[in-house]
Amino acid sequence: MSRKCLLPLALLLSVLIAVGFWWVRLPAALSPDRSSDAVYFIENVALLDPVSGEWRSDGHVRVSEGRIAAIGTGPVSHALPDLPRVDGQGLTLMPGLIDMHVHVFDTVDLAANLAHGVTTVRNMGGMPFHLPLARRIERGEILGPRLLTTGPILNETGGRNSNLLHHSVAGADEAQAAVRRQYAAGYRDLKLYSNLSRESFQAIREEAASLGLTMSGHPVEGTEADPLSIMPTLGAGFVTLEHTESIVWHGLEDDTDPDRAWILAQRMAAAGVTVDPTLVVHENLTRIVETQGAHLTRPDMEGYNPVVAGFEQDAFDFWSSYQGHDRSEMQAFYVAFTGMMHEAGVRLTVGTDAGVMATPHGVATVREMELLVEAGLTPLEAIRAATLNPADALGMGGEIGCLAVGCAADFVLVEGDPRQSIGLLYQPQAVVRDGRWLGRDDLDALEAAGRQTSQIRTWWNLGRHLWSIR
Repeated sequence: MSRKCLLPLALLLSVLIAVGFWWVRLPAALSPDRSSDAVYFIENVALLDPVSGEWRSDGHVRVSEGRIAAIGTGPVSHALPDLPRVDGQGLTLMPGLIDMHVHVFDTVDLAANLAHGVTTVRNMGGMPFHLPLARRIERGEILGPRLLTTGPILNETGGRNSNLLHHSVAGADEAQAAVRRQYAAGYRDLKLYSNLSRESFQAIREEAASLGLTMSGHPVEGTEADPLSIMPTLGAGFVTLEHTESIVWHGLEDDTDPDRAWILAQRMAAAGVTVDPTLVVHENLTRIVETQGAHLTRPDMEGYNPVVAGFEQDAFDFWSSYQGHDRSEMQAFYVAFTGMMHEAGVRLTVGTDAGVMATPHGVATVREMELLVEAGLTPLEAIRAATLNPADALGMGGEIGCLAVGCAADFVLVEGDPRQSIGLLYQPQAVVRDGRWLGRDDLDALEAAGRQTSQIRTWWNLGRHLWSIR
């Protein structure tokens, strides 16, 4: 090829690279402000402590290097005079929210969570980009909620509802090998799906125990030829058991008899399980049915990942044309059964399944808290389900979800008292993440960034994942 041909080709390639870089670059809102103060004083705030449940006015917090260095109420004249001060303007300051079940397909999903006061998320389906991303957030290179992740979803080859993104196994040998691969990749929590066989489930449990890995996930149903009751799952020591919907399906065969439901709730409490109900994702499915698909075009869906929506289009079409009323009836029962679990003494956490089934990140977390209140929890108990309970379940009590010296400086600030109305959390006036103060303008920028999904980034992440689980 002549030099005359090479020159325009090189120019074209340069343009394509430049356009590609522009297309996939992260929004500026995800770049931390490195000039912000690492040590400062927040004053004139009310403090909402989820441990005591007290709401105390005239509060103040000294933040130092991402931690609470001092906290209290009353005059602040004793504070160091040279510290920068932030006027909290009488807002209520409480720990940032923890969403225990999200699916992050693109880095901008993190922006949507942080914009709504979610300062820690647990991704429930690991891909190769998640662990490096979590480390970049921890180093302060990207602004986002603390990112925890399970490994890739473990399911049986050919199992019901299995899909390409699952790490599929067939029997004990493959199950053990899959656990070892995930451990070697750096994952420390496993996500188990419904249709693992008895043999694979047992092998995963044994290998996880030998490597010191934790497990979370759906109730394991076994295979059609060799079904399992829900009891082995209840005794497996899961960090969290996911989805009220799945528990009702497997533990009650979708029977809505309240007596049977109460017996199951008591068994779960006796087993000491922690449940992540994820009521909001089925509520969204129900609304799709009720509105014949109009729910898919609500404003909250503006930032929903179009690649994921493409995968889900057949399901959206199915539920948009669905004529039955059973989804509304089952949603009401899922809420009621969640209340039964709470009454029986089952510890509940807040998780949303955000990122799938028309459930956008961030806003869904607050809606899940509202649904817990509908289930019978008080607003304070719903706040604990989004702060204390998940922190304890994760073994991070005293680290996150708390307001005490030594706790992470992860806060959400709202007007009024959320113990009176959870809905106040829809409009945080400020968020503090790892000690960084984010005012309303910053949150608006993060919310806008959460709508800037890149199909190129998403496909790249999915492609790497598919290659990794081959």
